[in-house]
Amino acid sequence: MTAIYAIATVLGLGGLVVWTLMRGFGLENTRFDPEARFGTAGRLIVSGTAGFGLGGMSSTFAGWTPPLAIVAAVGGGIAVALLTRALGPQRETP
Repeated sequence: MTAIYAIATVLGLGGLVVWTLMRGFGLENTRFDPEARFGTAGRLIVSGTAGFGLGGMSSTFAGWTPPLAIVAAVGGGIAVALLTRALGPQRETP
């Protein structure tokens, strides 16, 4: 299971870096903006993947049993996704 958590961590953190860079380029050209392309759902998936991997890796290296590590990984993914939703960009109301 450690390999799955490691892959999720690398993909999630890499996705966050790419999202941030493309968001910066997207301010000049909306063709590159991932927020316009994938919206809130895409942002939640990327951040949730990072949270899943980090939660799983942390609990595995803490010596938790595999079922408890899976619960921690899912909890980490949900927690990070909820924080991303709360702290991320909000839609402007006209």
